[in-house]
This record gives sequence, structure tokens and C-alpha cells, in this order.
Amino acid sequence: MEQIISRCGNICSECPWSIYVRKKILKEDWEDYSEQVKNYIGFKPVKYEWEGCVGCFTPNDELPTHPFFNFLKKCRTRKCGQHNEIPNCAYCGRFPCANTVARNDFSKEKISVKIGREISDAEYEQYTKMFDAMGNLNEIRSSLKDTQIKKPKLVSHQLEIPKLTGVFKNANFKLVYDKLIEIAKSNLGIKGIDTVSGLEQHKSRKEFLWRFLWIIGIFGDIGENDLNIDSGTLYDNRKPISLPNNEDGWKIIFDILIEFGINAELVIKTDKLYTPGGYMRAKIPKTNEPAYILKMKTSSKLQKYPFFKVLNKMLSELQKNSGKRAFSNFKKLNFNSILE
Repeated sequence: MEQIISRCGNICSECPWSIYVRKKILKEDWEDYSEQVKNYIGFKPVKYEWEGCVGCFTPNDELPTHPFFNFLKKCRTRKCGQHNEIPNCAYCGRFPCANTVARNDFSKEKISVKIGREISDAEYEQYTKMFDAMGNLNEIRSSLKDTQIKKPKLVSHQLEIPKLTGVFKNANFKLVYDKLIEIAKSNLGIKGIDTVSGLEQHKSRKEFLWRFLWIIGIFGDIGENDLNIDSGTLYDNRKPISLPNNEDGWKIIFDILIEFGINAELVIKTDKLYTPGGYMRAKIPKTNEPAYILKMKTSSKLQKYPFFKVLNKMLSELQKNSGKRAFSNFKKLNFNSILE
């Protein structure tokens, strides 16, 4: 069949999670095939009831209704490609872009290092190339003429902050509020926020940070100038966000927090941190113990108020005065219910 390349550079027509490969591999051969794939990429493509991904070029109204396909609806690279009317990132004037979901960790060289031996060209073609998104995109880019490359259609980012209708009864409340405003106005470490992919990345990261701050502020174990929270507590209160899948994902969040005076580290409590699918566990297998703990400490500037304790008091009052609207008001920076 004709090769199908996704918006982010994966080869859909050869992807084990796609409907195309699942129709091609016989049922009796699937287990051996999926184990082989896992040997190279670390993830095992099991068969689910949704019977395979239909690809990111399928319009939203034609996607299957199974929740699995929500990732396609939300994909920032898919939205950006649609907005700019290009088939994939290689056609964009800003390629390579930091906001694409395309990955660069499945090249022949990196997989060889990962498994401890040099893989052959045949192995790369059969088990790895379909996921070597950046490699595939670079290959496409090298074949394009200048006239085929398009500048992205830019978008704007507007921040609306509710006007305070009174004054904070606690001076430290105002200091924490100002810090939250600073976070809200930040690009959160994202470059290219004027593109659809950048703006979608910013929205996603901002949504995560507000929920994260809410969880640690309400449920964290708060000391004088430090705060600890375990993975089980994070997981139990995470909705509507998803937690980072791996340690690199948490590092991105930690690098953002340090900009605002919060130092954080990940303390891993098990050698079985990851599931077979490659996701961080919330709890140690067969126990109720957390798989990891986040430890945070504030900078000397934030210790003057102290930040974590004051945040906890603000959120507690917001819960008391706003009820079910408390978190919604918090992420909108609407603190009017706790003003004098």
C-alpha cells in the first residue's frame, strides 16, 4: 500500500498501533510480532477493542467514538498542520519546532545504544523507522523545494484576569496572588507561542500547572518552607489532567517551577517505576505505597511569606467560600470570594 506519514512524521502505514498493520499481521502471529517490537522500542503493541488507530488525517467527525481517539482530537501537531494546511511538520517554515510531538529518540543510532548492539538496516526498517519521526521529517524536508515550504499562520495569546473587587485581608495573600499572576503571564518555557502548536502546548502546560498547584496546595505535606507530596495523592486528585509519563516529563515541570522560586526533585521509591507500557506507576506493585515522592523547597524570597503555607490558606478559604467552583475560580485567578 502507499506509505502514509502522520502530521508528526511517524509512518502510519507501518505502525503496529495502526489499523493498517493490524489488518496485515495474522492473529496467530501477533504475539510474536508485538514482542519483537517491544524489544526495540520498549513498548508492547497489544490488541485492544478499538482495533487500531485510523490516523491523524481522519476528520474529527469520522473518528471512532472510542475514548482512545481523544489523543488525535487533542494533538497539537495535528491541529497545527490542519491550521496551516500542510501535510506534516517538514513543510513548515519553522521546522524543526520545539512544540511538535515528533520524537527524535528512535533513530537507528539511539536504538542501537539502547539495546546494546548495532542494529541492522533491516531491523531499523522493520521495527524502528516508523517511529523515527524527526528522521523521517528531515528526510522529507531535504526533498522539498523552497516553494513547498510555508510560513505558519500566526495566532495571538490573550490573558484575561478578573478584576479584584476588594482587598486581601492578609498581606501575604496578595504576595502569593502576585506570584500566581506572574506564572499566568509567563510563556512557561515555550518558544513559538504565536503558532497553533505553541499555543496548544501553552494551554496544556498551563492547565497542568494550575491543577498541580491546587493539588500540592490542598493535599501536600507542608513544612516551614518545603512541601512533599506522593505519587498516589497526585494520581488520586489529578483529574482533569494527566501526570507526566516519565522522569523527563517531570523535569520539564521542575524547570518551569524553578523560574518562580520553587525547587523540586523526584525521589523514586521503587525499581519497578514503569509499567510494561512505559508509564510511571502511581504505586509500587502489590502495595499501597507510592512509587515516587515530589519534594519541593522555596527560594529565600518566597520563604519570607512563606509561600506553601499561605497558598494552602488561600485555597482552603476559596474552597470554603466558593464550594464546587473553587478550582475553576482558582485557575481563572478569581479570588473575589475571599476578599474584604
